[in-house]
Amino acid sequence: MYKFFNSDFYNFEVLRLIGTAPTQGSDVAECLEAIAKIRVNDPENWYKVWSDLAISTEGIGKDALVAGQSETARWAFMRASNYWRSSEFMLRSDAKDPRLLHAISRSVEDFEKACKLLDSPVENLAIPYLDTGSKLPARLFLPKSGTVPNGQKTPVILSTGGFDSTQEEMYHFTASGALTRGYATLTFEGPGQGIVVRRDGLHLRHDWEVVIGAVLDQLFVSATREHPEWNLDLDRIALVGNSMGGYFALRGATDHRIKACVSSDGFYDMGVQTRERTPFWFSYLSDGMANTIMDVVLRFDYRMRWETGHAMLALGVSSMTEALRRLAGFTCEPPSGGGRKIVEDIACPVLVTGAPDSIYTLGTEPAFEALRHARKNVELWMPDGFGNGSAQAKVAALSRLHAKVCEWLDGKFQIDRSPISLD
Repeated sequence: MYKFFNSDFYNFEVLRLIGTAPTQGSDVAECLEAIAKIRVNDPENWYKVWSDLAISTEGIGKDALVAGQSETARWAFMRASNYWRSSEFMLRSDAKDPRLLHAISRSVEDFEKACKLLDSPVENLAIPYLDTGSKLPARLFLPKSGTVPNGQKTPVILSTGGFDSTQEEMYHFTASGALTRGYATLTFEGPGQGIVVRRDGLHLRHDWEVVIGAVLDQLFVSATREHPEWNLDLDRIALVGNSMGGYFALRGATDHRIKACVSSDGFYDMGVQTRERTPFWFSYLSDGMANTIMDVVLRFDYRMRWETGHAMLALGVSSMTEALRRLAGFTCEPPSGGGRKIVEDIACPVLVTGAPDSIYTLGTEPAFEALRHARKNVELWMPDGFGNGSAQAKVAALSRLHAKVCEWLDGKFQIDRSPISLD
């Protein structure tokens, strides 16, 4: 597999961006020009390269609106949104950098402009989040009339993000492929994600079933009482998540309203990964001493510095040791005091996917084995090769991801499609 950089971390993030070209999230040539300017482990340089490209692409969109060119404008704003998302990515080693909110806000604004130019309806929702008084932003992407097979009600895919994604990015990974196949897709920004953590200060939580429950509650209200014309099939709701979103999907699938679950390249127990990446001598040090030593170590390891900084941002903590303790609680295992494993409460069929070429250690096999041991209806997809989807979250292989997920859901939801004749 060709690499743009010696850094697997930087290479993955570039593939993540270029890989959205088929769904209008990037243009390959302009990305290649940008890549030529990038210096590895230089977050200021990364921000400048991608923010400059975002601004120039916004200009294309604005000019196209004046000229009445809706196709050109939509594509430009979709790309600009994704470039803004990428621009602030490497800045997250400093959770207090004000450009984090600025860039994500611009990404959201450009994506909203692109949505207004799509040829299928997009509905904005606000999800009441527990008793906090806050609301989680969400979008319901509805397929065009006539794309739902046999005049049935429209099945729904609930797309959950992960550790460092945004709901705008979930359009490329889920909604863009689902819409043309007759599925509605609901994306949302959960606590600890996207603009919600940067603007509203809501932080990541391990018990994601609570978040999914809140999203489903509002979906049912909106679809049954407020907008029955959406014609949604609330008996056929699937939950799909990639990377940490795969873990979130397993937690959320314990809600009986979820009828199918796709856990794509997720983990089963973050505690295992946290321990693997933590020096053994940490347990012998006080928090203060451990943080002081790691502050020095992180000066020489940019990737770990980024991971630590983003974890502190997402979790709302002020030290690395506290972030590690919190992350260790992201597990499908029972609490230390005993109890049931999370997967034992999943009643729907589950597709677990793996990523043999991931730059991180995943928990695909433990998740699959736990589900199988609990006698659940579970299937495993382990693609071979980057072109088939062996990178984490199936980056740069979205056509394979869309096909596998939607065809698997067709089977579980008993959606029959007529053979296609090209004569």
